Amino acid sequence: MPRLGVITGLAAEAEILEAFPPERRPVVAVAGASGARAETAALRLLAEGCEAILSFGVAGGLDPALVSGTLVIADSIVAPDGRRLPTDPAWRDAVRRALEGSGPLSGGAIAGSDAPLLTPEAKRDYAARTGAVAVDMESHGAARAAALKNLPFLAIRAVADGAALAIPPWVMDAILPDGGLAPEKIARALLPRPWMVWGLIGLARDNGRAMGTLSRVALRLGPGLGLAG
Repeated sequence: MPRLGVITGLAAEAEILEAFPPERRPVVAVAGASGARAETAALRLLAEGCEAILSFGVAGGLDPALVSGTLVIADSIVAPDGRRLPTDPAWRDAVRRALEGSGPLSGGAIAGSDAPLLTPEAKRDYAARTGAVAVDMESHGAARAAALKNLPFLAIRAVADGAALAIPPWVMDAILPDGGLAPEKIARALLPRPWMVWGLIGLARDNGRAMGTLSRVALRLGPGLGLAG
């Protein structure tokens, strides 16, 4: 089996893959909600001998039909500059076959964004501009790296925040460059407005559904995450 490199945005997403034995586990790099860091990390993994790149993690919904926990297996990635980067068709089809009947599943494009889409209006506008069903901040960088080296790429993303859900800016501010979270930033934001904790609980619930989907998918696909030899 080709050596697989995986790009995630959050440390918690990378930890899902620690369920696999170390000797069989893919090589993982955490980009911390940044397309530029994702591209740099993916290029490093490829330079170190990885032969394919997977973008794996949560995403924001752009299609209103996609509820939290829905898995998106991307047909393509739409970069912020409008460039459309295809995913590997054989790998994509193998994943779809393996996951058939395992839960809510969508195809379609994933849009890359260099800035978080925090409001339903922003998500609606980006959906109209890109034609994508979901959005994240790492897949476009990882896809650019794979395309540069002409190697297979796929994005497997689970919807956390749906198209109609707003995200407070301070939630994104709490994501660190290494993919960890800074709880003290959240606490400082909540201190003068404690009523917002209920919204945070809802966001955490939806994110938990997405993370549960990713865990289930990883265990079903195995350490190769659908990549054939």
